[in-house]
Amino acid sequence: MQGDPRLARPAMDAVRQWKYRPTLLYGVPVKVETQVALKF
Repeated sequence: MQGDPRLARPAMDAVRQWKYRPTLLYGVPVKVETQVALKF
């Protein structure tokens, strides 16, 4: 994680509320690597 350390906990709390849905390729789940930027 990068950025202001005071925002680390609120960022993690926000991400924990997300629901996981796998990436599909032709209807088959595939492994992907993703980076997400959270702007406050």
